[in-house]
Amino acid sequence: MLIAHITCSRASFSIRAEVDLTPGVLYGLIGPSGSGKTTFLHALAGLVPADGEIKFKQDIWQDHSHLAPSQRRSISTVFQENRLFPHLTVKENLLFAEQRTLTDSCSVDMETVIENLEIDRILEKKPGQLSGGQIKRVSIARSILSDPDILLLDEPTTELEDRLKSKILRFISELTKTNNKITILVSHHLPDIGRYCEETMVISKNTISPPGPTQLIFVRGLADLSNQAESLEGSVLSVTVLDHQRDRGLTRFSLADEIIVAPISDDLEVGEKTNIFVLARDVILASKQPDKISIRNCLSGQLVQINEYPDDFSSVVLIDIGGQSLAARITNSSLQDMSLQPGQTIFALIKTISVKV
Repeated sequence: MLIAHITCSRASFSIRAEVDLTPGVLYGLIGPSGSGKTTFLHALAGLVPADGEIKFKQDIWQDHSHLAPSQRRSISTVFQENRLFPHLTVKENLLFAEQRTLTDSCSVDMETVIENLEIDRILEKKPGQLSGGQIKRVSIARSILSDPDILLLDEPTTELEDRLKSKILRFISELTKTNNKITILVSHHLPDIGRYCEETMVISKNTISPPGPTQLIFVRGLADLSNQAESLEGSVLSVTVLDHQRDRGLTRFSLADEIIVAPISDDLEVGEKTNIFVLARDVILASKQPDKISIRNCLSGQLVQINEYPDDFSSVVLIDIGGQSLAARITNSSLQDMSLQPGQTIFALIKTISVKV
């Protein structure tokens, strides 16, 4: 377990964290720009000063009398900026990382990493010859091959296309579980946190919250992260792949007795369980089941909770669908006109392109 009870102070802010992180879990870390996400990661890695205690397993990395240097901590960081060695080829950068592991043998095969990061065609190139997205992929591969106990990812997929981003984050999620690692993912792209992170920490009012189930954190809302709360609230739903309709470019998922249609994700196996993400602002509510409309997803559920926000004349409505919560943000005017009350049956309409897989 990683225990971090620390305070990091900078000229413009101070951030406090008391978190206990368990191996085998991919954690999300979200918060407003400039709130201290990167600073927290750097403090864990021993790259910036902090007050307090950091302990991993039985090793004390930091307390009032001891500070372990970063090279003595089994941590690897994927930074936002390029940190590859410019004089080495991609392959030489990877070999350097593999040779500097703190363990006798690497728990992941280099060929597997190269394949999943899709960097086999650029192994002989140097960083100056790479695109921004290629540099990101090589940086991720190098961090994985250093075989750390803790992997810190600071906006690792910002320059990657959706297909590659999904493939890489799924690979990292699997590695985290199978090799019993601790991984922390910082991202402003909430669907990535929702789909791949089992637990999430939120920075609010200069404090990092203890990690909690991502589904619960998202459905409760993340209003403290932005003045436009409706752009951030959403739902993480656990679903099962039913089939792929390649001629229509669609994948169908089951959620209890309901079927959800999304843009095709044929890299998923039929019968595989996965998470999908839906923004609350993308959910439309109807008190009766509509007919002959273009929206493909019409889910029947029970309205369980209404959270009103008078300051911006809106409400977040929580709907139980097969034991899972779906959030919808609507205006208070709509809430009143529809006479919505907890306990009633409601239909949630979601456009296919609004379902993030």
